[in-house]
Amino acid sequence: MSTLSDFLKQKRLNMGLTLEEVGKKVGVGKSTVRKWENGLIENMGRDKIVLLSKALDISPLDILEIDTSLEDSKSSHLLLDMFNVLSSERQDEVLSFTKQQLNKQNSNNTNEINEDIFEFPQRTIISGRSTAAGAPIDGEYEDSNANVSVVDRAEIPRNADEILTIAGDSMEPRLHKGQQAFIHHQPTVENGEIAIISIEDIGVTCKFVYIGEDKIRLVSANDKYDDIIYPIEEIRIIGKVL
Repeated sequence: MSTLSDFLKQKRLNMGLTLEEVGKKVGVGKSTVRKWENGLIENMGRDKIVLLSKALDISPLDILEIDTSLEDSKSSHLLLDMFNVLSSERQDEVLSFTKQQLNKQNSNNTNEINEDIFEFPQRTIISGRSTAAGAPIDGEYEDSNANVSVVDRAEIPRNADEILTIAGDSMEPRLHKGQQAFIHHQPTVENGEIAIISIEDIGVTCKFVYIGEDKIRLVSANDKYDDIIYPIEEIRIIGKVL
C-alpha cells in the first residue's frame, strides 16, 4: 500500500503540477508542499486538507484514509465537530441520511452517493481570517486564525472557498469595514475584478486588480486612497471576491 507522501506526489505529477502551483492553490509555499510529499504531514490543518484535496482533485477522505495517524486524529474529530454544531433537527437529518447510505451500501455493495436523489444540505468552508496588512493569511505556516465552519449551501455562493473579514475602509463603499466577503481561491483574476492579494513582506489586502506586463496596479474603491503599483513578482493573488 502506498504511503500518503507517495500518493500526494504521484497525484501532483499525474496532473502536471509543480510544487509551486500546488502551493498557490492551497495557500502555502512550495517548501511546505515538499514537506508533505516527504511525509511531514502531522501538523496539516483541516483547512489545508480541504484545499489540498481540491488542488489534487481528490476527496479529503482520501488523505485521511491513507495515513492512519491523520485518520485517527483528524477524520473522526472533523466529523464530530461538524455534527456537534448542528441543531438537533439537523442532527436528525444527518442520522437519517447516514442510515439511507448504509442501506444503499448493503443493498448495492457501493459507497457512491447518488446526488440526484439526495444532496447534503450543508458544506464546510474556511473562515476566521481577515485582509489586515501585517497579518498574512498565506505563508509557510498553519494560520491559527483559520477555522473550518459548517454552513448551509443555500446561504453561500456555489464556488465560495472561504469567508473572510474586510479590514480597513479602502474598499468603501463597495465593501465595508468589518464586512464578511466570500472568495474563490484562484491564482489570477481578470483586470478590474476585486481580489485578495498577498504583498511580499507587507501582508494581505483587498483591491481592484489591473495586471500589466511586469507590474500590478492595485486600486481602492475609496477615492481618498491612491493607486499602488508593485512588481509582479512581489504579488500573489489568493482569490477572487465573489
